[in-house]
Amino acid sequence: MKIIPGEIKDIERLQKYERIFQKLLKNEYFSKQDIRECGESKGLIGRIINMLLSEGSIVELENRAFQWTLSSMNAYKKEWIASVRPSHQLKRLRKEERPREKLLYGSSKPTTAELLAIFLRSGIQGKSAIMIANDLLTQFSGVKGIFEADKEELMESEGLGEAKVAQIKAVHALAEEYLKEKMESVSKVRTSKEIFDYLYLTMRDLKKEIFKVIYLDSANQVIDNENLFEGTLNASSVYPREIVKSTVHKNVASLIFVHNHPSGDPTPSESDKAITEDLVYACNLVQIKVLDHIIIGDNRYFSFADEGLIEEYNRNFVSIKERRG
Repeated sequence: MKIIPGEIKDIERLQKYERIFQKLLKNEYFSKQDIRECGESKGLIGRIINMLLSEGSIVELENRAFQWTLSSMNAYKKEWIASVRPSHQLKRLRKEERPREKLLYGSSKPTTAELLAIFLRSGIQGKSAIMIANDLLTQFSGVKGIFEADKEELMESEGLGEAKVAQIKAVHALAEEYLKEKMESVSKVRTSKEIFDYLYLTMRDLKKEIFKVIYLDSANQVIDNENLFEGTLNASSVYPREIVKSTVHKNVASLIFVHNHPSGDPTPSESDKAITEDLVYACNLVQIKVLDHIIIGDNRYFSFADEGLIEEYNRNFVSIKERRG
């Protein structure tokens, strides 16, 4: 009994089968290792090959390779290459299976690929929006990779033009704006973990170091936040005077600094420590408190305040001030 696309009702399962059959039908002769390049699980690939063997569509050769029978190969090409894609275009799905309807009215939660497909809106000849979304998620290793890819990288992907790339960039910008507004809505910043939770998703996978300043009032309410510096952070790239200048007209009582380490390791470098100490001194001169400097890595962070370093730098400043008179 042949494996027919129309008998597979689950969209994600259908897509997995399609990716496997695209590899299976590429050549008359193939090995399991050839098929594994599609990225699907060994178990599923093995089950499909065993089904094809049992129905006589392929035969196993002595060197662990397989060969299609010509009639079966042509029949499967007709089902899986010529027909399968139109059979699951978004417009051909049952209403309750369409991503938008699932999001708004369905009882099941849309998959990541389906959510991305909603923004992509349409596919291309022979390829649905869901298929494009799945390919992007695989190519860029998830949503974060897609968001952080530049325009040129995205434009090289099949099915993406300037309009779709703009839609993806717009989604990313909206997500960042949402997180910014959510952080600003916090009644009071209490811990470094709160800051990490709000900024982690937008900062952990950045390819460059971004130095962010969070402005707070006397009640530790977030007033604003902005990115002030970009690139490898050192004493020549982070200017305390620019940070002090940025506080003018904001009614700022205290600051929190945040930057990311693209390596994923949040351990502060000697340059990070020197910059933080300089910033604490500069802010003390204009009577603005530095509450913390948080370094965001991969699933973890470093807090200068939690480690007692902010307090240490403040003591050093007081000591220097007293020595000077």
